[in-house]
Amino acid sequence: MTKSIFLQQLRSQNNSEILYLCCEHMLDKLYKEEDDFATEEVNEFFSNFKNYHRYLNDFAGTIYNKYGSHVNTVYIDMCGYLGIEVDNKYTLEHVIIKLEKQTPELLIGLTNEEIQKQTIIHFEEKLEDIEGSIYYRSNKKEFQPRVEKLYKNIAFVKKALNL
Repeated sequence: MTKSIFLQQLRSQNNSEILYLCCEHMLDKLYKEEDDFATEEVNEFFSNFKNYHRYLNDFAGTIYNKYGSHVNTVYIDMCGYLGIEVDNKYTLEHVIIKLEKQTPELLIGLTNEEIQKQTIIHFEEKLEDIEGSIYYRSNKKEFQPRVEKLYKNIAFVKKALNL
């Protein structure tokens, strides 16, 4: 399959202009017009949530300002088009990595008390999302040590801040 055939199929089977433009933008960075790629290859590429942040970073203004959309929405729409489960390893990894970057030192070091509280609430909501993830529950053995550490980190922060 070529890039133009993939994009023609996308356009004919989906009426989302922003999805089309984002896919075109991402594929332009990977393939020349005449390059062939396997359907499985492009499906794997589009199922990896990290690719949306990597390859759409310079397109964010258009996504947000012109279309009032978000990378997450583009990802969900693409998964729907390709028949890929949104609750997958890539999205779970993304959430866990984002939470792991919010170290206790970083959270305790926030100078605004209201921002600290909001950040902790958001952190806990993300942990609840992880617990509710079908992919997480099906692969708990693989991810549980990391998630448990996140729970310990947030408990430590709340204790340190007397929350």
